[in-house]
This record gives sequence, C-alpha cells and structure tokens, in this order.
Amino acid sequence: MVELTNPATMMSRRYKPEEIPDQTGRVAIVTGGSAGVGFYDALELAQKNARVIIISATEDHGKKAEAEMNQHVKEKGATGSVEWIGLDLGDLKAVDSLSKKLASELPRLDILMLNAGIGQAPYGRTKDGLGNHFAVNDLSHYVMSLRLLPLMENTVSSGQTPPAMARIVFQSSELHRMAPSNVKFSSKEEINDGPDRDPTVLYGRSKLGMIYNAKGLAKRKLNSETKIVVTAVHPGTVDTDLQDATAESYGFLGKVLDSFMRTIGKSAQEGAEASLWAATSTEITSNNWQEYQANYYSEAKGKPHTESDKAKDESIADNYWELCANLTKEYLGEELR
Repeated sequence: MVELTNPATMMSRRYKPEEIPDQTGRVAIVTGGSAGVGFYDALELAQKNARVIIISATEDHGKKAEAEMNQHVKEKGATGSVEWIGLDLGDLKAVDSLSKKLASELPRLDILMLNAGIGQAPYGRTKDGLGNHFAVNDLSHYVMSLRLLPLMENTVSSGQTPPAMARIVFQSSELHRMAPSNVKFSSKEEINDGPDRDPTVLYGRSKLGMIYNAKGLAKRKLNSETKIVVTAVHPGTVDTDLQDATAESYGFLGKVLDSFMRTIGKSAQEGAEASLWAATSTEITSNNWQEYQANYYSEAKGKPHTESDKAKDESIADNYWELCANLTKEYLGEELR
C-alpha cells in the first residue's frame, strides 16, 4: 500500500522489540493480524508472552499466520499464544456479534489494535450496501471499540492491568490528508459517493475517520479516572500486500509506483513499530497519560498533533460520530455511541 511519509519523519524514530515490556497474563486483540503490520503487531506481543487474538477474513491465510506465529513463539521459548478468528469486517452484524461474544467470554482485555482495512482499492459496496472503505476501515472498528470498551474498563478497574497500560490503537495514515476537501461525514450518501472518487481519496477519507474514531472514543467514553489510552498512528511507507490494490486501481502507473514504493518503503515489521509503541510503551504512565490521550502520531515516539487541520476539526469529528451512531441504529437495530 502506498503511504505518504511526512518529510519531518523520514529519519524515523525506532521502537525495537526489546523495548516492549513483558506481556505475561495480558490479552490483546489485533484486527488484520494475519498479514502486514498487524502480523508483526501480533507476533511481537505473543513473543513477549501475551495471549493474542488475531481477526481477519480469510481462513487459509489466518490459520497459516496463526501457525507461523505460534511456531516463532515456541522457538523463542515464550509463553504467549496466537489464536485466529475469522470475520468479514464488511458485515456489520457479524462484527457486532463477534465483538459481543469476545466481550462476554474473554477474562480481560489489555490491548486493542485496530489495523484491518482496505487499501487504495477500487470502490465497492459491502453486503450492507455501504461504501467498502468506510464500512471496513471505519464503521467496523467504531462498533468493535465500543463493544469491547467495557471489558477493558473492567480490566483496569479490577487492577488486572496497571493504570495507563490498557491501550486502544487505531491504524491511520498520513494519507488522511488526501480526504476530499469538502469532506463532512454528514450522510450515508456522502460515504457512498465512491464511484466518483479516486481510490486514494476514498482510502484517505477512511483514514481520517480512524483519527476521528480515536478522538471521539476518548472524548465521549473515557474520563480521567479510566486511564485507557487511545491513539491513532501512521505506520510509515510500508511494503505490504495492500500495495497490490494500488496496481489494480491505477494500472501501469500503479505498478510503477507500487514497485518504487516497495523499494524505498519500510518492511512490515518496521511499520509495526509505531503501533507497538502506542500499545506498549512504558513512556506512557499513570502520571503523564493524558498528554498522549487521543493523539495522532506519524511515527513511534513521535510528536503529537501533526495531523491535518481537518483531522482537528471538531465539527467534522462530531458529524462522523453521529453518522456512525445513526448507521448502527439502522443496521443493528441499536444505536451505539
């Protein structure tokens, strides 16, 4: 997937696996955990002794990733584990059902990493009739985060995890800057306008939505006593399978750009550093966690508040939250907000 890189972060700060603290006893969920950045998010957590649940759509791919990661964990002598669960993120009722099931059956939840998504692929509609980029990248994670939040709150309040060490990380992108200039998130018709939009613009709008997911969750659902840290991050220019969508969308030019970006891009393992930092860093403590709350970071250990002006626009962010809430009422029969 082709990603923009902020020139100020070309010399990226690193967050290496050895910096990740021990995760013994902790539980993490990683969407999109069978490939790319999500794969290494899950692997590094499991190798630090966490129980990790990865969620993705394709069984063959998911089971293969599960087996590969568990083999790595075994070879490392760690006590973590990886379990794959299949889910079509374009099916909102299925997303809701699995989220409620996990919330009721898991004993705890310390880390929620929301990575899964459609790249710069052509516009399509999900089975619910929603634009695929918005439905898969944004709305599914809106629902999942709201359904799983009570379990995370209980994990913190019961003392199972230290204050400020429960984390929710939304995978965004510097391409959020490519969202339409007139983006408002004001209606279903707006997010279904894909046939008239460039795939990069559709992707960018969805990644803007991921920043609004983080900001909205922190603003509306969390208070100073909860100490669950919510952030959005950019992985960098990363060589992953999602780049195939660029070639598909843009033909020969896309193939040339894809090849170039694969040459200069980070590996998926390096791309996972920003999200792993946000999910596990001990720099974030019970004393300073509010300095990190609802921030967007374009790299590990990065400067906050580097997102676009639109990403900081509270009126559009409010529209986004209202749109998601209205759509959950329409498709789930229950308004989640």
